[in-house]
Amino acid sequence: MPQHTATIVPLPAMASTIEPAIVMGNCDSDDNIRVCRPGGSIDRDARLAVYPRPELEPGDEVLTMTDGSGRAYVVGVLSCNTEKKSRSGQLRLANGAYARIDRSLADESLKLYSKENELLIDYHCGTGTVKVNVASGNLDFTTTNGSIAFHSAKDIHMDGDCVAVNARNDIRMGVRDPHGGSGPVMSMKARKMQLVSPVMELTAQRAQLFLQETQIAGKKLIGRIGNIQSISRKIESVADTVMTKAKNVYRTVSELSQLKAGRQRTLIEKTSHMKAQKTIMKSDQDFKIKAEKIHLG
Repeated sequence: MPQHTATIVPLPAMASTIEPAIVMGNCDSDDNIRVCRPGGSIDRDARLAVYPRPELEPGDEVLTMTDGSGRAYVVGVLSCNTEKKSRSGQLRLANGAYARIDRSLADESLKLYSKENELLIDYHCGTGTVKVNVASGNLDFTTTNGSIAFHSAKDIHMDGDCVAVNARNDIRMGVRDPHGGSGPVMSMKARKMQLVSPVMELTAQRAQLFLQETQIAGKKLIGRIGNIQSISRKIESVADTVMTKAKNVYRTVSELSQLKAGRQRTLIEKTSHMKAQKTIMKSDQDFKIKAEKIHLG
């Protein structure tokens, strides 16, 4: 048998009226409950003066005592809807928080409420779903010396106005390859970010990239771009073979244009035109000109 400790609440010396009343609302945090005289008289607040604290609900009948100043107290319980309480399986704590079993739907559930009658936890036994509800305030998970782990056989969803993830040392995200290979992995450290993936696709309407220094290495680069504009102070290229195909090529050099090659060959199908203010052509050995007609002067 559970042991209960009774608390005696002193009442004023002048007690004038003792009468039954009907409960009209739930008990608040100050142990006050709304009651009404039988017959529909004006509602009033009465303070609970019985212990253990009864599980009163609207419709229960209690015994009230009113002192000379008009302050009302609940000093006894006359009738209580025990059948309803048995169906709901309600269990109430001293501060007003309570849990109850809800059998109103086909999926039986266990619900935990705060003292303000806010639903905190809702467990549905049929589907195995547990819902944590915080109507007001915040929800914090804190460990002083341990870790926090979330494990799910299916999906994990996070939705909010702002989702912030901060770490003191490292943030790692990865996807397991079901075939046993290495999947994509992203790692972020204090001064380094690394992304490793077998295949990576990036799609955007507009992108901006600002880098102090860039290094790109690979076996093959294929690009299809409608328009390219590049502004740089210096361009250096080193390659074994350079092949360029274009319909028209226009180059403008304000000062010097120099070509140094072991051999040079220029093949022009139609006309070759060269114009300069002054032309100097020099050959250390032979200089040959061959044509059907040669015009000088």
